[in-house]
Amino acid sequence: MCVKHCGDFVLTSNGDIDFGEISPELAKQIRRQAGKIRLRVGQQNNMQGDFGERHIERPERLSQLKGAGFLNARDFVESICNNFDEIYSSGTRLMLTGVCSGYTCIIELKAVENDEFYDVITAMITRRKSILNKAAKQKIRLLWQKAQ
Repeated sequence: MCVKHCGDFVLTSNGDIDFGEISPELAKQIRRQAGKIRLRVGQQNNMQGDFGERHIERPERLSQLKGAGFLNARDFVESICNNFDEIYSSGTRLMLTGVCSGYTCIIELKAVENDEFYDVITAMITRRKSILNKAAKQKIRLLWQKAQ
């Protein structure tokens, strides 16, 4: 399936610019801004930093995503935005985690300067143990967990 774009943004499989959101209710619980979640086309190997679809789809990461059953960054990000179980704080950024196709999946979000929405900076598959190790070292902290 072809991935479509609208200017700087990747469109969801339904043609929308918003992949999900941090709702006002959830934002209040985690003491962060509410906002839609968007994936930019982004850049790779840029002086301003790597981010977005191009960063996520570099060859080694794309191979990993395909091994987990995802065709591209769009499908991976869309899956996490619709199925996240936890939200962590890593300084000024948020990390949404969830289990997709049996794998622990993460997307990292950064609030846009004027607080309009959240940008997807990166997305990855990792071991659950890696998240817990980072939390134990206080590099990230759990803000919210879906009720069991």
